[in-house]
Amino acid sequence: MTIILALCIPLTAVVVGFLTLKAVQLGLKWQIQTSKQEAPTLEIPNPIQPIIDAKQEKQAAAQQGKELQNILDEWVNGAEESR
Repeated sequence: MTIILALCIPLTAVVVGFLTLKAVQLGLKWQIQTSKQEAPTLEIPNPIQPIIDAKQEKQAAAQQGKELQNILDEWVNGAEESR
């Protein structure tokens, strides 16, 4: 129980710090945009998107490799008869 609390407290502090940093960045961005007579935008790039894209590319490459293996196997061993 003590170990869990020892891990949760610093993790919570990091998450709160990150959210506070992003809120300050957004506030400063809006302040700059309004001082330039621009409409404020809420366009913050998703920090997880590159990870998701890389995972999808990896899955697509694995699927393509699997299809290539199936084609090669069928060419070498012949077509399997359906039962």
